[in-house]
Amino acid sequence: MKYTQLITGIAVGFASAYLYQKKKSSLSSMEALHIAKQAFKRNGPINGSWIQTTTKVINRYGLAFEGYSGGITRSVNGNQEQYEFFIDKSSGNIIDLVKID
Repeated sequence: MKYTQLITGIAVGFASAYLYQKKKSSLSSMEALHIAKQAFKRNGPINGSWIQTTTKVINRYGLAFEGYSGGITRSVNGNQEQYEFFIDKSSGNIIDLVKID
């Protein structure tokens, strides 16, 4: 075996591992919805939820975040409350949360 073939094989292996890890580290839309639902369930039961399966980019705090928009509906003291959220695809953090009146 030639050294150039060995070095090429190692380089391809490292590149493949890097790309796999990068893809693995971002959340799917369903994983993002699960994170948001778990955060809301700490304060009571949820009646409904939704999430967009396509990503979008928003700018907050002078930074650009790529992630998913979604919503949660829950009952508090017999009243319906609706919230819309934006969750970051790479970290799983809820970046934006708005209560819909």
